[in-house]
Amino acid sequence: MIINENFGLNWKGKSEAIKEISKKTKSKFQVITDKKYINENSKNIFIEGDNLDALKLMQKEYRQKIKMIYIDPPYNTGNNFIYSDDFSNKKKLTNKEYKNTDIEELINQNNINSASFHSDWLSMMLPRLYLSKNLLKPDGIIFISIDHRENATLRLLMNSIYGEENFIGEFIWHNRTTPNYSKKNFAIDHEYILAYSKNAELCNFKGVNKDFSKYKNPDKDKNGAWIAYNPSAASGSESYKFPIENPFTNEIYYPPKGRFWAFAPKRIKEWTKSGKLVFPKTSGKRFLLKKYLKELKSYKKPTSSIIKNILTLHGTKELKEIFDAGSPFKYAKPTSLIQFLIEQCTENQDIVMDFFAGSGTTAHAVLKSNIESGIKKSFIIVQIPKQITENSTIFKSGYKKITDITEKRINSVIDSYLNSFDNKNNAFDLNYKYYKII
Repeated sequence: MIINENFGLNWKGKSEAIKEISKKTKSKFQVITDKKYINENSKNIFIEGDNLDALKLMQKEYRQKIKMIYIDPPYNTGNNFIYSDDFSNKKKLTNKEYKNTDIEELINQNNINSASFHSDWLSMMLPRLYLSKNLLKPDGIIFISIDHRENATLRLLMNSIYGEENFIGEFIWHNRTTPNYSKKNFAIDHEYILAYSKNAELCNFKGVNKDFSKYKNPDKDKNGAWIAYNPSAASGSESYKFPIENPFTNEIYYPPKGRFWAFAPKRIKEWTKSGKLVFPKTSGKRFLLKKYLKELKSYKKPTSSIIKNILTLHGTKELKEIFDAGSPFKYAKPTSLIQFLIEQCTENQDIVMDFFAGSGTTAHAVLKSNIESGIKKSFIIVQIPKQITENSTIFKSGYKKITDITEKRINSVIDSYLNSFDNKNNAFDLNYKYYKII
């Protein structure tokens, strides 16, 4: 008996999913012109159709042109997916078959059974992730929202496609303040966003602005705003435990026990003269070391892997404001979440893509970011035109397909911007091209 012990992610239907990557599609793009805000010169693109076909059709024209991809794929809740891929034929053993099965076959079959929950989802994701990687620029990055059900398997899948060395990190998004009821008395109030780069050496986040509110200049120091800075450090040499004498009171200062001065002795005279080092004129008080705002090497701090203060309910509220019938998506991602990612890693004229567009949050985020930052990006979004349940409130309000919802949201966002300011000289691209896959 030989058991394959190679490390890797495997599942029933994987080989068929791999073959799907190289299969040519018979589909093609049809240009749609009878839509609101359609403009053939726009760089924004809305594609209606299966994203697997869309990704195949885009391979030539958009290869290495996309700076950022964000996707919020269907979370694997065990339900059927709306995509038509059929890569696996799962089979469960009956008790009789179980007793008559060779041990090696039984081990493999048990693995298949335990992984059947994951197989269809992985087979759906693999070709789409592989093909989309081709579209990324050399310094491009992909963000994928996911929950606890497939986080581990998605990491392994992405490692096999992008290489583990190109894993940038994992955002933990604290997305709810009121946890769902759990009979285990354990509440999951976060999701994940995985970040992989085409080439990690070329990828760099912009960071977030530091808080300067504590920098003041109460003594009108000619060097500008400052904060009191700790003059001691946790590490250093014994030579940095030197005494410092107060020139007014002759009091001697030493660093706290176990710590060292954070500066050399030669700085004392220089900084006392410049006003950076301030000694009290009465005994019993410590001296003050100023840190000036202008001395900061960077006005940014690294982007945290924890995302707070952006909740799922914010996304739900946004949709409720657009759709009178209420939010058509129960757990829509907030625009500010995607906007945060966009502004961390894109520059002027970059393209942001989302091939699981849903309600159109990514398109909304790109437009909002352009208006607020003045840095112009364009979007490409893809959404399959799944039919909406006829007895739903949103269907009765006139929306027959998910793409109707996506289109409505984008148009509403553009409406609001056009009503709020004069888009002189077309400073912002508030239009899009619409393609249908046939």
